[in-house]
Amino acid sequence: MIGKHFKGGDSARAEAKALGVLKPVEPAARREGMPLLGAGQVYVMKYGREYHSSWCKVVADKWSHAPRGLRVTLLADVGARTRCRECDRALKASGGSPAGEEPRQLHSAPASTPADAVIPLRVVGVAHGILFLAARPEYRDRLRESAVEPATPLLVGGRRDGMVVRIDASRDEPLLVIQLDPRATFRNGLYQVRLRRPLQRSATKPYAVESVEPAP
Repeated sequence: MIGKHFKGGDSARAEAKALGVLKPVEPAARREGMPLLGAGQVYVMKYGREYHSSWCKVVADKWSHAPRGLRVTLLADVGARTRCRECDRALKASGGSPAGEEPRQLHSAPASTPADAVIPLRVVGVAHGILFLAARPEYRDRLRESAVEPATPLLVGGRRDGMVVRIDASRDEPLLVIQLDPRATFRNGLYQVRLRRPLQRSATKPYAVESVEPAP
């Protein structure tokens, strides 16, 4: 079984190499860690056979489950990789560039911001590197409808001081549970959570946590 596993990995690497050497580049921008494309850039998977000119469902799924395997490269360096059909349909529907041409420059994030997107929070406890932040009861339903996606940050002064682990909306005052970075210094005071639309089209909840930060 072990031999088959390694042979399978070697096969995937060989197939990817045959499509052309992967030349990752730095994305034009990042939004809470999520890479955003610039002019002439596309998404590729480490061992994928396609390139992606938009944040399609395939890219969103990869970012959700294995973000390290998602890369950005130049359209000129995709080699024998073919355009993702999902991206092609999305571009045609929005009046974008036809297949084979350089995609339009992408600057906007793939998720829009909902109304009432900022919810105030207060510290109710911190222990063993876990920070507990509570919202008022009137925000319980909204937080019950909110998902926590991978790599959701706690931002303090522009630094990533922790990661949001989960939301506990079963309480009268719903809790956000945050794993603090071991190097971070705990900051007491008021916080706030920002919500947005989820990254995945197949998401079961209408909102997702974008970030948690100290309240101004």
